[in-house]
Amino acid sequence: MKRPGRVSLFALIFLIQVLVSSVLTAATPPILDSVFPCGGQQGSSLELKVAGTGLDEVTRLICSHSEIAAEKIGKDQFRVSIPASVPVGTYDLRVLCRNGLSSPRSFIVGNRSEVLETEPNEKLKSAQAVSLDVSINGCISQKGDVDVYRFQASQGQRVVLECLAERIDSSLRPILEVFDSRGRRLAVNRGFFNNDPLISFRVPADGSYEVKVFDLIYSGSPNHFYRLDIDTGPRMLFTVPAVVQYGETTQVSIYGWNLNRLKNGPEQQLAQDAAAEAARRSLELGEDSSNRQPLLNQSSTTVRNAFEWLDMKIKAPADSDSIRVPLRRGSEQTDLESFAFQLEEGHAPLSISLTDLPVVLEQESHQTSQTAQQIAYPTEVSGQLISGDEQDWYAFQARRGEVLWFEAWGQRINSPVDLDISLLDGAGQKVLARFTDHISNSGSRQFSLSHLDPVGKWVVPEDGRYLIMIRNLRGGLDDDPRRVYRFSLRRQEPEFHLAVVPHHQKQASLNIERGGRALLDVYAIRKRGMDDSIRISAVNLPQGIECPDVWLGPHTERALLTVSASESAPAFVENLQLKVSSAQGAGGRISGGTLVRTDLPNATSRLTTGIPLAVTDTAPVKITATPQLTRKHDLFGELKLRHAPGSVLDVAVQVDRRDLSDQAEVKLQGVGLPQMIQNQSAVIPAGVNKGYLSFYLPPYFPEGHHTLTIQAETEVTNPESKKKTSVTLFSNPVSFEVKPAAFVVAVDTDSPRKIRRGETIQVKYSARRINGFISKIHTEVEAPAVKVDGLRVRGVTFVGQTEEGTLQIIANEDAPLGKQPFIRLSAVGVVEDQAVYHGSCFLNLEITNSTE
Repeated sequence: MKRPGRVSLFALIFLIQVLVSSVLTAATPPILDSVFPCGGQQGSSLELKVAGTGLDEVTRLICSHSEIAAEKIGKDQFRVSIPASVPVGTYDLRVLCRNGLSSPRSFIVGNRSEVLETEPNEKLKSAQAVSLDVSINGCISQKGDVDVYRFQASQGQRVVLECLAERIDSSLRPILEVFDSRGRRLAVNRGFFNNDPLISFRVPADGSYEVKVFDLIYSGSPNHFYRLDIDTGPRMLFTVPAVVQYGETTQVSIYGWNLNRLKNGPEQQLAQDAAAEAARRSLELGEDSSNRQPLLNQSSTTVRNAFEWLDMKIKAPADSDSIRVPLRRGSEQTDLESFAFQLEEGHAPLSISLTDLPVVLEQESHQTSQTAQQIAYPTEVSGQLISGDEQDWYAFQARRGEVLWFEAWGQRINSPVDLDISLLDGAGQKVLARFTDHISNSGSRQFSLSHLDPVGKWVVPEDGRYLIMIRNLRGGLDDDPRRVYRFSLRRQEPEFHLAVVPHHQKQASLNIERGGRALLDVYAIRKRGMDDSIRISAVNLPQGIECPDVWLGPHTERALLTVSASESAPAFVENLQLKVSSAQGAGGRISGGTLVRTDLPNATSRLTTGIPLAVTDTAPVKITATPQLTRKHDLFGELKLRHAPGSVLDVAVQVDRRDLSDQAEVKLQGVGLPQMIQNQSAVIPAGVNKGYLSFYLPPYFPEGHHTLTIQAETEVTNPESKKKTSVTLFSNPVSFEVKPAAFVVAVDTDSPRKIRRGETIQVKYSARRINGFISKIHTEVEAPAVKVDGLRVRGVTFVGQTEEGTLQIIANEDAPLGKQPFIRLSAVGVVEDQAVYHGSCFLNLEITNSTE
């Protein structure tokens, strides 16, 4: 890690401009870019430094594990105490400052000695001396920076070098290289766990060795931090089976390195010694490991011996509530159920998948259609695609009309595979369906839910036997036992998973101003036919906090959750607790999420161990949205509105300003809209405190419960600078129910769209009856709240089977000029003289001057 150089005059001027502009805009979300060191040992304390943007007046450092305590000892420094009782794992750190709670950064709790990088250590000759079995906290702080460490090792030792960067929210793309005492490069790795490298090697001779860390493109910054483990203890990589059933005790083979010390296995030890000797001789000959073929390419016996393995029984957690030790999960793993398994002598917990189905192990000889392994659904299979071109075949019996779901896990369980599933007839000759990468539209660009694992639905065409072929599209010439997968075959059983992320374009936390509101994006993964409404409710809310229920309507995969703080809400930091339910009774789980890096070509995101919130300063403006549920009608009096596909939803917006001298106009638009609703915008004029925003619910809009939110933009006076600053506000959630329609109203495409003052026009329209409705339909021209000023219209009533008619519209000489927002044809369906059904569509009418 190099010391930063001088700051140029240009950079200083730019920094001053940024600081000044931040005073003139709304409060900057506090972003925690780094914590250093980024980990600590159980039963120890350390001094930790934080850095980021918007971190003004930092007061506290908060960890997701309640037993990890922090004491402030400097402006941006803390003394962190980690009790010995804290499990090894990955936790979230955040800081509390004047602007609220910061975005999180990962913090590793380990059981190895901790070492800090010291300079100079850029070259092999100046390498920093460290011992074995340590975790080094370092940083590639500048472009071109290189960090080198020297350690002593004995012949025959298995040394595992592992660099954590991507897995601890770092911008570093690390490269690892190992050299012997003569400066010969013995091994290099550019990515073992996605972008994070790992090198495992047998020490060829007693002596010193150097490990070098640098960035793939020789980039560097304070955000390019890392943890380098130099370890000789047990290191787990994967298990067979790769998935276990909830609450069951399962015989599992754990694969990795340095596991033999935990068991007695003379026959296996001989094989391992032979492999070690081959590795030693290869290193002595000076061969680069990046160009060597693996030691185990030919047979299943040698493939098994690529790694050491340990057979043991593991008791799985009974349910997700009993999972206590957190492991880092990317956003694409939102629907993955797993738990952390830890060996007493190991330093890195292993993620093992969980399922609610019985697990079947693949058989050894099922690589052809003729030898397909027979399975019966519902079931889950755990397998391996060791060879690059290997195919695993399964056979099953199915009955006509059954709806079956196929799903495989590879990328989501950190396996180096790109899985592909083909469904064939019983003879293996005809491909009936193929399932490939799951591309999700529900997640945003920043919080992606897409992955390379195949998911698909199939309706059985007829009784009979069918075949499944699973392969790895990534392949390769070398064998790799790490290519494990899990495959599920089951009937249609609805299930869903939700991720909740602060509503920002960059990493942030949930900070709520007193008297104001903050939003959370809700992303849904719907599985196996889950298409009904999903309800999200808050429980055990802190004092002064409100969080109304919201619905993700049928087939809807995104929504906004609104959290409000009262004017008297005290300052605190607590976790928001949410529960979910559905009309289908489907099970679901909800997780917190965060953006990790938005300064990279592709934004990265992950799940968090909670959804913390904080209460901050007072909001300058508040808007309240109310869906219009009643309407006054000339013929029918006070009507209770019944929203249906093919109607208009009106939302009244009230503006409450804290400083009455702030009377700027307020621009409105919808956010978090259900799919198929076209967004609308409106302006509340300066000095006015109430307006409307209307949305058309198209005829194909799904029935059920839905929720949307109103966003407002206006200007307020900054209390410090006394200058105007732009602010963005959000309303409370607007929830509404859509019921079946009786008719659909539509304006004829040839009808006029303009009317001059003093002119009369004829507007042709239709009210198409559906769902067996045959009663009266009365149609008027209306606006969101009242009759349209300056226009006169005589209503039309359809009787019997009539579906088409004409409205005569007259513009007065004083009619307001311009386009009339949200004017619509509004129809009422009558049943036994009671106005029951409603339908409407926008008219898009413009009033012009009589001389035009």
